[in-house]
Amino acid sequence: MRIFLLFILLLSNCLVFAQENKSNLILQNDSSQIKNPVDLSEIEITAFGTPGQLKSAAGSISVIPADRLEMAAVNVASALTSVPGVVMQEGSLGTIKLTLRGIGSRYAYGTKKIKLFFGDIPMYSAEGETTFDDINPEYISRIEVLRGPTSSLYGSSLGGTLIFYPQSANFNQENIKLISSAGSYGYLKNGLNYSSGTLKNNLAVSISRIQTDGYRQNSQYSRNSFFLNQHHSYSTKLSDNFVISGSQIKAQIPSSLDATTFSTNPQKAATSWLKTAGYEHPNRIFSGYNIHYAADNGWNYSASSFLNARDTEENRPFNFLNESGFSYGGRLLTQRSKTVGETMIHFSAGGNAYFENIRSKLSENPGGKGLKGSLFQDGKETLYQSDFFTQLEMHYQKFSVTAGLNFNRSGFLYKDLKSADTINQSGSYHFAPILAPRISIGYQALPNIFIYTAVNKGFSVPSLSETLSPLGLINRTIKPEKAWCVETGARLSLFDHSTFLDLAYYYMRVNDLIVPKRVAEEAYVGMNAGSSLHRGLEVAVSQWLIGNNQALANHKYTLLATINYASNRYNFQDFTADNVSYAGKKLPGMPDQVLSATLDLKTPFGFYSRIDLNASGEVPLNDLNSLSAKSYQTINLRSGYLLTCFKKLEVDGSLRFTNLTNTHYASMVVVNAPGTSTVAPRYFYPGMPRWISFTVVLTYRR
Repeated sequence: MRIFLLFILLLSNCLVFAQENKSNLILQNDSSQIKNPVDLSEIEITAFGTPGQLKSAAGSISVIPADRLEMAAVNVASALTSVPGVVMQEGSLGTIKLTLRGIGSRYAYGTKKIKLFFGDIPMYSAEGETTFDDINPEYISRIEVLRGPTSSLYGSSLGGTLIFYPQSANFNQENIKLISSAGSYGYLKNGLNYSSGTLKNNLAVSISRIQTDGYRQNSQYSRNSFFLNQHHSYSTKLSDNFVISGSQIKAQIPSSLDATTFSTNPQKAATSWLKTAGYEHPNRIFSGYNIHYAADNGWNYSASSFLNARDTEENRPFNFLNESGFSYGGRLLTQRSKTVGETMIHFSAGGNAYFENIRSKLSENPGGKGLKGSLFQDGKETLYQSDFFTQLEMHYQKFSVTAGLNFNRSGFLYKDLKSADTINQSGSYHFAPILAPRISIGYQALPNIFIYTAVNKGFSVPSLSETLSPLGLINRTIKPEKAWCVETGARLSLFDHSTFLDLAYYYMRVNDLIVPKRVAEEAYVGMNAGSSLHRGLEVAVSQWLIGNNQALANHKYTLLATINYASNRYNFQDFTADNVSYAGKKLPGMPDQVLSATLDLKTPFGFYSRIDLNASGEVPLNDLNSLSAKSYQTINLRSGYLLTCFKKLEVDGSLRFTNLTNTHYASMVVVNAPGTSTVAPRYFYPGMPRWISFTVVLTYRR
């Protein structure tokens, strides 16, 4: 109740401020530049293969538009928390873990079994890990999140697929934008963006630097990054697109804390990580090229190729890791739409090919003092994944039916170049082919009510680290995880489009569940361990409290409220380890309930304000569910003023309060953290306390 009252109080203050200043400020601003919220029901999406509106998509999908991304500061992590079904945990700026519908919850670190595309460019590794902590929000125009398996179009993915659409220039406009931020704990961000859009060419270029001293010991962070997106139209039929982005990161690692230290001294780093001055220095670059041709006979052809490279060094108390990876591949897609009588038919077919070469070296860290010792393990890994897919979509009057099928082949080759033991781990493993179908049925029950049912098969192949046995040999009995997901949902646009409601219920059973088993400090192997059951209800509401989408054109006051809620039930069904049965236990690392709510105020004279409430239920910390992290709520507030001078220069100044109520909470947990009789298990990453930042954005248009 106290949080709710504070929420209302802050909102009322914003409204009073807006009303009191309207009369003397409205003449100084160009109201056409108001930062407008959007009507989610009218958003166009393309992730399911055919352009359409969100309100009539026959599947679980969420869209994060540009104005939501503007609220994110350092990376896109905070924007993704607004998606029901997503649980975002952030241990530090360089340690982020995302789960979708509970998939990957039992992994201690990183985002697993969720695919990420930057336009048509894959950004996930063939090892099954996705990294996005180095992507600046200003690089992206919108994000589409496909919740649940999407194998028929995107290949192996149990949790879902994220598609980041790159930022582009406005038509017939040239912009130069300077972004500068400063805040608590030595936070600084500076960026320069340039964009130009013409009938033939569209160019967007960005460079930026972010740095912070961090709240905790050993948590300094810096990142230099760049981005370029160019689209060129040669004719009405032929066009191409080129994207390149890169980052250079230096991130210290404070690691997790035991319960006592988390409660009494949360700014402290883990003793062993502080002693070694632990860090990771990843450098990444990815690029892609796409060409599109629209033939006279109605067929559309698209071909994409990509090159991704990464190189990292990580100093850990138990060893040094040096790893480099180089991936490449392509995607072919052909499509055609045709109307036969009252039936519209859309056909898609294509294929993906993905190859990755990884070189990994482990060196000693004698005494954990942070001095690199002798090399004791060296290996080279080659992985491949290939997908062939087809999809047919038909619309007849109020009905729509989609059927798709994906055929996947995956495998790897590993060469042991050096090992501390006498066992040669070299070998290869090729997984059995997998067929993954999808079918969905949608029905426009009423003009503003759409209902659907979808059945998807998802799968996830084991990574090399999961495939190696504790003895260092390839475990040829391990199988890919597979799951059938059944979901049903409805989207409603009510009260003259003032209310938009998105409901989804899903039921997914994961078989041949791969769970990581700890065999040494920070060393895991995978094993198939029965099955888990994932059920959930996801609700997204968008409500105009003042004004509506049409009011924006008249430059009136608008107040938009959004609520995103997920009720989750994730349980082991058949899982036994070390002669202990965990059947019926909750999957660790996942809350039963997650809530994200916002109030977004816009005024006709340039003042705007947004307040966010994020809440999480208790989180089980181990397979036995004997320990849990407490539930929590945090509030963020951003208020700003947008001023246009001389019709060409736009000045946007804003003040942001993150964790306004200074809540003490665990922003990330390590499941099944080990402990001994003398050392307590380190389950908790403390969340940032209240911190403040001020941002100025100067935009010159011509």
